[in-house]
Amino acid sequence: MKKTLIYFFLLLWIKLLSAQQDPRLIGLDAEIDSLMKTYHTVGLSLAIIENGVILYNQGYGYRNLDKKLPVTENTIFPIGSVTKSLTASLIGVYQGKGKLDVTDRPRKHIDYLQFSESAMNDLISIEDLLAHRSGIGNVDLAHVFFPKKNMVEHLQRLPHLVPNNQVRAGFDYSNMGYAILGAITEEITELTWEENMEKELFIPLNMTHSNCNLESIQSSDNYAVGYSVHNDQPYRVEYENQYESAASGGINTTSRDLAKWLKMLMAKGIYNDQQIIPKAYLEASFSEHNIIRGSFNYDRRSNLLCDTYGYGWFVHQYKDLYRVNHGGNVSGFTGHVSMYPHNSIGIVILNNQGSSNMLSHVIEEVIVDRLLNRKRKAWDEYDINIGQAMVPVQGLGDPNIEKPITHDLAEYTGIYFHPGYGDIVVNQEAEHLKIRFPAFELGLEHAHYNTFVNRVTSSGLHQNIPSFYINFHPDSEGVISELTIDFGDEPPRFKKVKESDAGG
Repeated sequence: MKKTLIYFFLLLWIKLLSAQQDPRLIGLDAEIDSLMKTYHTVGLSLAIIENGVILYNQGYGYRNLDKKLPVTENTIFPIGSVTKSLTASLIGVYQGKGKLDVTDRPRKHIDYLQFSESAMNDLISIEDLLAHRSGIGNVDLAHVFFPKKNMVEHLQRLPHLVPNNQVRAGFDYSNMGYAILGAITEEITELTWEENMEKELFIPLNMTHSNCNLESIQSSDNYAVGYSVHNDQPYRVEYENQYESAASGGINTTSRDLAKWLKMLMAKGIYNDQQIIPKAYLEASFSEHNIIRGSFNYDRRSNLLCDTYGYGWFVHQYKDLYRVNHGGNVSGFTGHVSMYPHNSIGIVILNNQGSSNMLSHVIEEVIVDRLLNRKRKAWDEYDINIGQAMVPVQGLGDPNIEKPITHDLAEYTGIYFHPGYGDIVVNQEAEHLKIRFPAFELGLEHAHYNTFVNRVTSSGLHQNIPSFYINFHPDSEGVISELTIDFGDEPPRFKKVKESDAGG
């Protein structure tokens, strides 16, 4: 007990001392503590970089609430889609080494790669993947519900997945696009994406606490566990495995390590006198390559450069400042990195609360306004948006008697198959149906006629499982022969390939 108190007061003294080193940051700790209470956040790690120096690097709260283990600058957090910015950096490393160019077609490097449309095979470039303008879009539920054994199997399903859009027709955020980028690095090096990340970024930048898999994070002696919020209280949740989509969202790291990476980026790609990424590639990365939303609105005056995307970075303005940033969300965690290149400011915010993007944006703006002595927003101008935990339902709801089920439950059971996704098994359990994906099993609650909605009925599942409608379809003879799942605008059709044994 005595040692614990000494350790606690030592951390408090270090925090107070570091905050007092720069008069612009006096009172920042109190503001962050207050915001964390408002958002019911368990733990947070913050780094501020200015003019090539790590100005501030501290932890707040707990990495493990039950054990009262404090967050430090070296606490490891999953960072979700912040990973995309690092994968984009890796592409820049290999462009600098002459192994690829962003104008290359992905198929130049991946001979087995095929898209669902010939135009995509002919037109998509590496740059299109970097800027989310390939048209592939949100086919992410393929890896969430139907993980594959390896990258090759994951990408070989592409011919069977319906893209969201035409090539270069708009902004279609795509985890699959970044999985392809990861595969490109594997093909040109004969190393895994994880090995490439270690070799080209983690080791040169001395990012000694960074890794790319859940096994490594939990073998550390300083890692965060994830939480969400339920009834205004922290609710511990499971980690989310990124499987073969790791290049899109699978990095685990610390605010200290990410600060080193940002220092390199803001130094025009140089770290310890070594050119890690070409300056020209970074200039392209921080430029607008895809418009997300246009700027003009008759009812609201706004500046240009409102909402665009570069290579692994959102590119826009905060007030009149040029800003590039990226957030990341995985079950129980929110990551956020931001740079103001013309002001030589970088910010890293990591916390162990799912879907707390608004908290990160508020903290970022507080810091930037402090550093640049700018007028602050009033607290009531910020919306408080707190992601809520997905807790298992206590029981599935009764069927809709006004729009009743058209068949006996046993007739819906069986194995259903789609070439781009794989098998789904529908079973009957008492008076309800259950659906089993390769990743997990969910309950099916009747909505109307042949339509059901998935529900989480057991604990131990991660937080990013969306609810969607599952529609069963009879053939011309009235026999249930297909189901569709509302994964997107064009729901995939799964054909029944085997009847269930004795109805489940």
